[in-house]
Amino acid sequence: MTSEKRILISPKDILSVGFECPYCRATYFVPVETLDRHPVRQCPNCQETWATDAPVPSGEYSDLKMLSLFVDCLRKIQTRAFGAAIRFEVSGEPKTGTQ
Repeated sequence: MTSEKRILISPKDILSVGFECPYCRATYFVPVETLDRHPVRQCPNCQETWATDAPVPSGEYSDLKMLSLFVDCLRKIQTRAFGAAIRFEVSGEPKTGTQ
């Protein structure tokens, strides 16, 4: 028998956004309410650049613009009544066992 654990979160459950450096693997969490005041541009540990305002060749938004749009939308959803009805599923670890 296989049991499955599901992890569901509401937008209001999101307190901070975490970043993991692809270079040194350090993690850094920024509270949602301060994320736009202190945009994450580089790793606070090794100083490698994570995100820039540089245009993307495909014409899409820059990394920092995308992050700004994400944070803005998240904050707006957190204040709306329908935000309480939205759930995000995050990956959990499947457990196998016999009964």
